[in-house]
Amino acid sequence: MSTTADVVIIGCGGAGSAAAAELARRGRTVVGLDAFGRGHDRGSSHGTERIVRAAYTDEMYSLMALDSFDGWRDLERETDTRLLSMVGSIDTGFARELADISTNLTTCGLPHELMDAAEAERRFPFFRFEHPVLWQPNSGTVHADGAVAAFQRVARANGADLRFDDPVIAIDVRAGGVRVTSTSGVVEAGSVIVTAGAWADRLLDGILALPELIVTDEQVFFFRPRAEYPWPTFITRTVPELYGLPTPGGLMKAGEHYTGPRVDPDVRTAPSVEAAERVSSWIAANVPGLEPTPVDATTCLYASFPDEDFIIDRVGDVVVGVGLGGHGFKFLPEIGRRLADLADGESWRGNPFSIDRESRHVGPSGHK
Repeated sequence: MSTTADVVIIGCGGAGSAAAAELARRGRTVVGLDAFGRGHDRGSSHGTERIVRAAYTDEMYSLMALDSFDGWRDLERETDTRLLSMVGSIDTGFARELADISTNLTTCGLPHELMDAAEAERRFPFFRFEHPVLWQPNSGTVHADGAVAAFQRVARANGADLRFDDPVIAIDVRAGGVRVTSTSGVVEAGSVIVTAGAWADRLLDGILALPELIVTDEQVFFFRPRAEYPWPTFITRTVPELYGLPTPGGLMKAGEHYTGPRVDPDVRTAPSVEAAERVSSWIAANVPGLEPTPVDATTCLYASFPDEDFIIDRVGDVVVGVGLGGHGFKFLPEIGRRLADLADGESWRGNPFSIDRESRHVGPSGHK
């Protein structure tokens, strides 16, 4: 089968589906290809909740989060779906990072409070704190599976052809366009967007030189609350970093950030006993509102670059959205818009996510 399109998208997880929705809204003809089934758990976009927040030490990410909040609300209205749960967020740890975050939240016009550990424990008695705490009421979670499905509904409602269980065999970049061959046939398009996560460097080998893409299998655990507290999300800005967030089933999801083993994305590991013991010990010491023994566990791929910054750029007729693992999901409405702009031929002056940008890594603990 041979098809023509304005844009072909490779990888229909969160970023690819967001780009497909945005392009289809604009009236572009879109074909999306994914190697796995709809709603699969092989990449980085599956599961229940992801944290949404503007609490970054880097002003660029705080402002991008603010735009993304608007995008999530627009998607909720467009699909008549509730995706956001603004339960509030706690950051605790290095005082300098909290001060930088406070500055950026002020720039965004978002309310927040800085407090010492004693005051924080009075406010949140189901935690124990060793460091200052920053509270942000305008933060929370977005439902991951629901968000990806919503983007795909919008894309299809506006004419996009999304094909699953359809691995790409070859990408041929030609003068004035691309030819993508998959198991279902050939797509001729003006441009290609590659949002294939942990598989992006393989697909782009010989086409586009990326920095080293680090693929890790991160460990995630689920804990049962001792009572029905009003659970916020939390991030510890320490070494190692930990995070937690409430899930729709009433459990708290928690794990370490960037401590999983490097893996081949086609060879997944079982949840680590050692990681479970570390996280359980931390929960026992710092979150008395949770039973410290996990009741469930899973893994999730991170595909990221050493500086944790994204690449969202266009070279010739190839657009890439890569390195989003770890903190990219919250930005999907804005990432989809930017990928669509690039596919439409619009460029950004001083693109901070360009392939050839210098490292923008900030923050003593590595969490932007």
